[in-house]
Amino acid sequence: MKKFTALMLALVLAMGLVACGGGSSTPAASTPAASAPAASTPAAAGGEAEFIIKLANPSNPEDNVVKAFYRFEELVEERSNGRIDVQVYDSGQLGSHADCIDSMQMHSLQAAECNTSVLGNLVPAFSVFDLPYLTASMDDEIKIVNGELGAELNQRLEDTAGLHIVGWFVRSPRSIYTSKGPASCLADLKGTKIRIMESALMSKTMELLGMVPVPLAATERYMALQTGTVDAAENSVPLIITQAEYEVTDYVVLSQHFCTPNVMLMDLDFYNSLPEDLRTIVDECGAEAGAYSSQLDKESEQEALDQLANEYNMTICEIADKTEFMDAVAPLYEEYRDTIGADIYAYFGR
Repeated sequence: MKKFTALMLALVLAMGLVACGGGSSTPAASTPAASAPAASTPAAAGGEAEFIIKLANPSNPEDNVVKAFYRFEELVEERSNGRIDVQVYDSGQLGSHADCIDSMQMHSLQAAECNTSVLGNLVPAFSVFDLPYLTASMDDEIKIVNGELGAELNQRLEDTAGLHIVGWFVRSPRSIYTSKGPASCLADLKGTKIRIMESALMSKTMELLGMVPVPLAATERYMALQTGTVDAAENSVPLIITQAEYEVTDYVVLSQHFCTPNVMLMDLDFYNSLPEDLRTIVDECGAEAGAYSSQLDKESEQEALDQLANEYNMTICEIADKTEFMDAVAPLYEEYRDTIGADIYAYFGR
């Protein structure tokens, strides 16, 4: 009888634990099925949320954009009074930028980060951000994308690809990091195999700089550097730390050739399914998250360089005069003027 009673108590306790676990939100470390429905789901968040937004990002939680995505989650859930449940999936759990675009267009994912280089394959005007040395500073670019240009690009993306821009995340300038050796001029970089995003314009830029471009997804970058598939990569300096790529490279070459923004995208059909007040909340919180991310990038750039040099023993290679870099890539502006559009160039005074 004691054994039977003990068995029944254990069974009741186990059932209680299962029931308690059922109401928790999905943790960032778990991997959901890619085909999870994008629908309005009253059962979410203990029956309170009307809508679920699964929000994907390929980077690690330490990245400034990912931090801003979690900020977006907090803001949206608070301002919607729990009507929207935002679930962030970082570290490439739901795939690359291109994978996430496919998922949003198939309506199995509601929102994701994407780089404008990838969007250039959908709407050529986005390729303007792949033009090297386009703006003088992050602040200049932030002002431009948050003005009429941002609205114009969003409309084109909605019309062409069924995707809506929720927020702009301007990153600090991209530089080269490599295991090949120190570099302070173009001759030092000649023949370097460099990982780039899947962008034809970015590929031509690296060729004009004398390097060999190798297009790879961000999720493949670390392994490519580790195995020698590529000698180098290029990115905003803080990401060398957040992606732990200081482990597989030794030199940072401050070429500062691109200032390529990221955007938070949303499936347009899902966005339009939201009531007007919730659409307003999503857009406002997206803009705030973008500003937050850009400010973090500004503040962390020099800190990241110091950490790479002092803690991770990377050599920082300054380029005092970038004239030869700029001259080498100058032909790209005329070559792509018709493809990107003179009207888009005009926003940058080109």
